[in-house]
Amino acid sequence: MSSGGEDALSKAFPKAVSAIRAASGLAAYDINFYKSLDNTILESSEASSDRLIKLINLIAESSSEQNGEKVSGDSIESSWSRISNLLDTFLERSDIALDMLKNGSKLSESKQSITYLEDNNISTRNTQVPKRAEKPQLLFKTLIDNSEEHPFRPLLTSKPHAIVPFEETFTLTPAEENDPSHYRQPYETEIKEQEYNHKILEKSDPIPSTDWQSTEPIWVDTVDELQKMLSELQKVQEIAVDLEHHDYRSYYGLVCLMQISTRDQDWLIDTLALREDLQVLNAVFADPQVTKVFHGAFMDIIWLQRDLGLYVVSLFDTYHASRQLGFPKHSLAYLLERFASFKTSKKYQLADWRIRPLTAPMKLYARSDTHFLLNIFDQLKNMLIEANKLTTVLFESRNVARRRFEYSTYRPSGNNQNVVSPIEKAEPWKSLIYQYNLSPSREGIVKSLFDWRDKHARKDDESPRYIMPNQLLVSLAASAPTDASDVLSCSNFISDYVRKNCKEIAELIKKALKDSEEEDLLLMNDLEESKEESGKISFDQVELSEKAFLTQNNKLKTQKSNSLFSKFSKLFKASVLNNSDMSIYSAEGQKIPADVMSDRIKLIHQALPYSYYPEVVSTEHETIAENERGEDASEVTPTQETNSIIPSTEDSKMFDNPEEIVVLKQKKSQRPQQKQKTDSDIKKEAFDYENAEKVMQPSKRHERNVKKRSSSTFDPYSKESEGPKPVKKQPKLQLGKNTSFFSKKKK
Repeated sequence: MSSGGEDALSKAFPKAVSAIRAASGLAAYDINFYKSLDNTILESSEASSDRLIKLINLIAESSSEQNGEKVSGDSIESSWSRISNLLDTFLERSDIALDMLKNGSKLSESKQSITYLEDNNISTRNTQVPKRAEKPQLLFKTLIDNSEEHPFRPLLTSKPHAIVPFEETFTLTPAEENDPSHYRQPYETEIKEQEYNHKILEKSDPIPSTDWQSTEPIWVDTVDELQKMLSELQKVQEIAVDLEHHDYRSYYGLVCLMQISTRDQDWLIDTLALREDLQVLNAVFADPQVTKVFHGAFMDIIWLQRDLGLYVVSLFDTYHASRQLGFPKHSLAYLLERFASFKTSKKYQLADWRIRPLTAPMKLYARSDTHFLLNIFDQLKNMLIEANKLTTVLFESRNVARRRFEYSTYRPSGNNQNVVSPIEKAEPWKSLIYQYNLSPSREGIVKSLFDWRDKHARKDDESPRYIMPNQLLVSLAASAPTDASDVLSCSNFISDYVRKNCKEIAELIKKALKDSEEEDLLLMNDLEESKEESGKISFDQVELSEKAFLTQNNKLKTQKSNSLFSKFSKLFKASVLNNSDMSIYSAEGQKIPADVMSDRIKLIHQALPYSYYPEVVSTEHETIAENERGEDASEVTPTQETNSIIPSTEDSKMFDNPEEIVVLKQKKSQRPQQKQKTDSDIKKEAFDYENAEKVMQPSKRHERNVKKRSSSTFDPYSKESEGPKPVKKQPKLQLGKNTSFFSKKKK
């Protein structure tokens, strides 16, 4: 910093500090009160205020060449936004100046300065469309159809630079498993097969953009101006294109403005006025020798074909170029600041571009999107060639250009990135339930409100969120009002459509609640019936299952030729073979799992008046077991009558053969002293599968031996190996004074 600058700073800084301190001190007192008491204070404060306002106006005038409205004493409170914008500009320029001082050598080499989109001092009045403004789509020659009664049909009236003839464009592709019937993308073959201009594959010196201040864009809103622009575009080999879109007051959305730039000129095309006449631009847009430079064209491609019938061949997307080059950011604002030293504003990204005429700041913002884009394209192309990544960017750009618009009714059911629809999900209302954490019981209300909103949005060509915002829809679903007054009071914001149709919405919610209750009752009835059916088991089913079991058992015994199933097999013992699990089939021929059969048997015994489980099922089973061992059935010793329990007469009617008596175990308290078992008793005992030793697992005897051996071995970490324990810690004696003088005095 020069000595003169240091002197000025040393003089101005103390004055600024004292002024700030004085202002802070005055703010702590009620100045208006003192002004009412003393005229001297009144005159002094008014003079100071006038002087401050003059200084503010001088600063505002020096900040830009375009002077806005001056601040007055009456408008000081309403002008704080303008003053804050000025302060932000000064602070931002101060940061840049400090960066230039720190990195002066780098900036001096490039000799570039940041250019700003100057819109702070431009009046912002009339930049918003009035609420009751006329919708531009009502003036279109061809009215918008939101019915979706057929697949989206391309708007083409001709097809320049075609490989596939124009007549084949409107051939309807038949429906497949996951893809309904549709019309193909008219230029899909041309996009995939036609080559780019050879210049895009060669490195070249970047061509600088024209001066931002000395050039003005051309406004195109007539057919004559459109033809003049088209003749100029056909002379060049690269153009930059961008769109401005509006989707709040239209169901699908509207392309409101198109920006096209060449190396020498910028155009702003009114797509609302020329909506039906812009297909002549396909002579340039579909020309493979003209490179079309977009940034983030994945939605621009859809909007062009949906509203204007335009298709892009030889696309270069700078968004994919920035990704392949590994830039920290991929926005157009970042590319403008890095390669063009131009800083734009974000305040007009969501502006209402339907208004006519456009304000000066909106025109500047729209022009900045394409004015520097061709110079950025030159620099990115050279960097991609050096990194050997140009082919990848061109491949990604082709995929973007191939994208096709389709109505939601005819969207593919699978994941297809080349097809774009307004509603991508099959059940879009469920995302609202998950997003706002609504109860699943409210799904019927959410679906009804969602369908009602969509129906009115299609009918009046409004966006669903204009008819009923998501927050309002969720509030209605959560509170479930069934009265018109409750509908109007469920949220702080009520849209016009909801206010006009509050009675209809209340009836809709009431019907959804009633339908939900009926569905719940049906589900509960079905659940109870299924429980009752699963819990009931008839004795006929048990008999059929028993017969099926015996049939399968006899079949297995006849397979004597198989040595694996022999009685003397070492793998399967005879007792295991005779009692192995068999497949049990029902009367209908369906296989019954073993666990289901076991549960059924338990239910039968629970129905009996005793809580005992059978040990021997029937005499018929004993006879079969004895026959297999080669013994006569007459030698079987009958079970003692003291161990058998015969059910009452009412329960005995359930059995066809009264001789088949179920033998039940007795409780320990009732069990008599057991006698020494004979050989015949041992033969009669059923094999205990549950407590028997497992063949594939080591026996308990082996485990006991292992424990004995392990206990005899020396374990250095066991308690026995520890040395003598130390002396226990003795409590410390309380030494010194243990009573107070005050306590002794009391005694």
